[in-house]
Amino acid sequence: MKFVSINIEGNKHFDRIFPFLLAEKPDVLALQEVFECDLETIKQTTGLKNCVFYPNADVTLPNIHLQDRGKWGVAIFANEIVDSKGVYYFQVNPGELFIFDEKKNGLADRALLFAETKVDGEVFKIFNTHFTWSGGREVNEAQRRDYVKMKEILESYDEVILCGDLNTPRGEEVWDDLAKTYTDNIPQEINTTIDKNLHKSGKDIRLVVDALFTSSHYLAQNVRVVPNTSDHMAVVGEIERV
Repeated sequence: MKFVSINIEGNKHFDRIFPFLLAEKPDVLALQEVFECDLETIKQTTGLKNCVFYPNADVTLPNIHLQDRGKWGVAIFANEIVDSKGVYYFQVNPGELFIFDEKKNGLADRALLFAETKVDGEVFKIFNTHFTWSGGREVNEAQRRDYVKMKEILESYDEVILCGDLNTPRGEEVWDDLAKTYTDNIPQEINTTIDKNLHKSGKDIRLVVDALFTSSHYLAQNVRVVPNTSDHMAVVGEIERV
């Protein structure tokens, strides 16, 4: 199964992302920071017939980060999705979707989106998240709180392919705790998944925050990160059942 995961930063990088996806031809595509209004265009571009989406915020207020284009969150695309579920492990206002506000820096509802996909008759259980933001390398209390809940959700499933923007790097406690249970498939020689040429900070940030973890049911091979796709590098790999 050819797999791609990217934090696409809304609709800012489609001129790069669409040619990249056409070249890679993923069987399963996981996106973070995607607008609900762009899902159909992405399906048409990739040829993937189905998708599931779960919102992190409603971007309706003008702001410096994103166009005000409505619901914004995480999505999984595949030709065959046989089951799916979204669960919030943190909501700013429980039961009510957060209205994105640039004055509340980094705040959003945080969710784990699950999709059971089939590729060539084989089942792949995908979990996609855009994890809680801290603003730095060190794990903060909000991340610790939310990780406890996210971990409980993951542990309720026997098979896991976990991807997404963890907003906390390899070498710190959240990533390293996940690596105790699941295989960290980002090659060890990779020292960043932030694209310094496209990231709004303009800085050479050396942090691996974009993840691909697998339980023992899966083997990920030929995993690489690809720059010049978005402000975060794309994670690409081939996954098979074992």
